[in-house]
Amino acid sequence: MRTPRAPPPRPAPLLLLLLLGRANGLFPEEPPPPTPPEPPPLNLNHYPVFVGSGPGRLTPAEGADDLNIQRVLRVNRTLFIGDRIGRQGSRSPHHSLCSQKLTWRSNPSDINVCRMKGKQEGECRNFVKVLLLRDESTLFVCGSNAFNPVCANYSMDTLQPLGDNISGMARCPYDPKHANVALFSEGMLFTATVTDFLAIDAVIYRSLGDRPTLRTVKHDSKWFKEPYFVHAVEWGSHVYFFFREIAMEFNYLEKVVVSRVARVCKNDLGGSPRVLEKQWTSFLKARLNCSVPGDSHFYFNVLQAVTGVVSLGGRPVVLAVFSTPSNSIPGSAVCAFDMTQVAAVFEGRFREQKSPESIWTPVPEDQVPRPRPGCCAAPGMQYNASSAFPDEILNFVKTHPLMDEAVPSLGHAPWIVRTLMRHQLTRVVAVDVGAGPWGNHTVVFLGSEVGTVLKFLIWPNASTSGTTGPSVFLEEFETYRPDRCGRSGGGEAGQRLLSLELDTASGGLLAAFPRCVVRVPVARCQQYSGCMKNCIGSQDPYCGWAPDGSCIFLSPGTRGAFEQDVSGASTAGLGDCTGKRSAGRQGAGHHQGSPRHWRGRGSTSRRGGKGETERGPETGHEADRQTRERTHRHQQRDAKRQADRL
Repeated sequence: MRTPRAPPPRPAPLLLLLLLGRANGLFPEEPPPPTPPEPPPLNLNHYPVFVGSGPGRLTPAEGADDLNIQRVLRVNRTLFIGDRIGRQGSRSPHHSLCSQKLTWRSNPSDINVCRMKGKQEGECRNFVKVLLLRDESTLFVCGSNAFNPVCANYSMDTLQPLGDNISGMARCPYDPKHANVALFSEGMLFTATVTDFLAIDAVIYRSLGDRPTLRTVKHDSKWFKEPYFVHAVEWGSHVYFFFREIAMEFNYLEKVVVSRVARVCKNDLGGSPRVLEKQWTSFLKARLNCSVPGDSHFYFNVLQAVTGVVSLGGRPVVLAVFSTPSNSIPGSAVCAFDMTQVAAVFEGRFREQKSPESIWTPVPEDQVPRPRPGCCAAPGMQYNASSAFPDEILNFVKTHPLMDEAVPSLGHAPWIVRTLMRHQLTRVVAVDVGAGPWGNHTVVFLGSEVGTVLKFLIWPNASTSGTTGPSVFLEEFETYRPDRCGRSGGGEAGQRLLSLELDTASGGLLAAFPRCVVRVPVARCQQYSGCMKNCIGSQDPYCGWAPDGSCIFLSPGTRGAFEQDVSGASTAGLGDCTGKRSAGRQGAGHHQGSPRHWRGRGSTSRRGGKGETERGPETGHEADRQTRERTHRHQQRDAKRQADRL
């Protein structure tokens, strides 16, 4: 008699529950701001907005509501904006008006060819995709030009063209939706984009300058496989490119996205006529590791944004924003990478696949030719130019571009983690390494998919072993103005932050959206006025408690008496804030508690410049009344002062 077959197992629901439970255990939500106040609703109407109006404003035919911003470049106190149909405007630092405008349209023949190739009318325009400062007086601009990219030089002062247009092939994408990066270094243009109409041929390309044009190997999945370019930086003798792509080193049936960093030598002259002629001889790439440690690491694989190289804790560091795939548990993380560690990985082992069916393995060191493949040739070395390298070295570079080790993040864990959020963090990052009255604190601003900005205080030398890592979540605030930033019905796409620029001179952030640029303050200290405990406990390096009972903005070099503690010391000795936040007490802004002194890690607290804080209690109904009146006056004054500054 045949034994009845048991019903098939149903592991999927259990697996889902286990995954969700594990996610909650591994990734606790970031704590709220240290002492969240109950401020009045934020009035965005006070913030200046650029929408393409004013002197040199867009014509009715162009339509101010139809701005489609692609690139933003800030040079000193001037903002250059590149959008659809090639408009470029420079903006005065104190006004939201366009002081100059250049319209760079596609010609009718290019538009007709674009339409014949099946593209929509809205795609067959000139979208500015490259906007760079070439030298102290010249702007270099490239546009998609109805899927026939073109580049040109313009005077930074007058926006007048300088010389003839040049081809934008390999310098600018054909499709405005495609990602690209570009930078100038030593007079040479380094770009990462696609070179063809169908966006099949991805390339890292060098042109202009006094060295020969170079590119990556064409149609080789070991070099690139569907890359999405994010950022590029120069550091030392190399240019580093950050991107994500489909991994080819994993033997999985499904596509796995990984984040990479690649580098090339600035002085690379290409290979010999036999191998890698007019191609990079120094191209190498490595994986970026941004993961939460544990028995099984959880990886944030989708690179979204990378900062320039900043000095944190005496180290050259880039901060990178990562997210999980769209079909995974939603989450975002910020990892820091030391450029010296990045460079060290490129001096490590190579990885290879000996046959299409074999797994990827490290290359034994005795099988690596000398001089080391990928190195920069220079006068005085064994080979004074890359074109003189032996074929053995050039062939090795061509077939072994991938490094075996991944680049570790500082602390081997993310500095910031945000999980189970509805909206992930996007590709915009602004870093202030000189925050606070003494310019000795680091604040990071991150943009979300819906235009909100999250602000974190960073302790670069702190341990990441704690639950929150070396960061303190300070606040989240709105930046998008729906009344000014385009026609209604744009949805979340219209609220997508394109860039976030820090303007330290005015204490503001320049938030660029597809149809507007909004200037917002880096801090809203006035929301803590009337409550010393909230002001001190906010840990915001931009804010300090003044003797007159107001919470004031502290720009670098601020003079006068104030109290501040960003170290997170207990504020219990300051008593409770009265009003809504403390039931049963009368008055508002009244503090009760014993005098306190403190000094702590990173503390910038002081009273009269003595480096310490002392505060006695205030009592009596008269003190309550005076505090209410004083708070109201200072809130009005601070709001006016902030608006004037912006």
